[in-house]
Amino acid sequence: MSEERKGAEPPARFEGETAPTFRCPSCGAPAAAHARACVHCGSLLATRRCLACFQLSPREAERCVRCGALLPQERLQAAAPGPCPDCRLEMVAQSFGAVGYAECPRCSGLFLTRESFDAVQKDADTRTKVRLAEPPLERKPGEALGPVRYRPCPACRRLMNRLNFAGGSGIVIDACRDHGFWFDRGELAAIVAFLENGGWEKVKKRERERLEEEVRSLERAKEFQRSIELPTSRADQELRGLGTLLDVASFLGGLLRK
Repeated sequence: MSEERKGAEPPARFEGETAPTFRCPSCGAPAAAHARACVHCGSLLATRRCLACFQLSPREAERCVRCGALLPQERLQAAAPGPCPDCRLEMVAQSFGAVGYAECPRCSGLFLTRESFDAVQKDADTRTKVRLAEPPLERKPGEALGPVRYRPCPACRRLMNRLNFAGGSGIVIDACRDHGFWFDRGELAAIVAFLENGGWEKVKKRERERLEEEVRSLERAKEFQRSIELPTSRADQELRGLGTLLDVASFLGGLLRK
């Protein structure tokens, strides 16, 4: 009996799941995911709470460490509300989850900073919130666009530029170089639908084709330039002269054969 116990294998040990650890940005010491402050130097660690699952994440994190949702960040906050460029009413700060925007209470136009609009384009969860918030703009086939209007930016009051989103979407939006983009009711949702229906891939393909054609044009221009350049060395001159003589001889031979 004692021999059996002596030769028996020790019982398996079951250990709990190891908690994920982070590094303190101040001293580099490891810290638990739920810790609010570093136990070594006292620096605050988890200062951002996820709006989807309420998990605390390190302040440098862009996405939640538990569910991967975009975290609230200063660069994604709503632009300072100003007057609507159409209704002249003061706009109200709103958000699509972690992405902020300003909305006109009358016409439902939206103003997003460049960082917020970039997050809408890249983050699937934010695009879902946009789709839930407003229906996409729908135009009947052949329906003419409204009159061209240049609107003032809600932030700086300078006139915004008009541009066709992605160069070929057919959705014309207003853009301020310094502050962001203005979207009429339904335009942002229409852009989301365009992106999720493969529009972005089509635009990138068209852009690649355009760049390839430009490269081919430059190569043709270089070849033409080399063909008309004067020879610089005596050897080049002799080769060019020999080629010219051969061309003349060929031409004369052709005439004599007729």
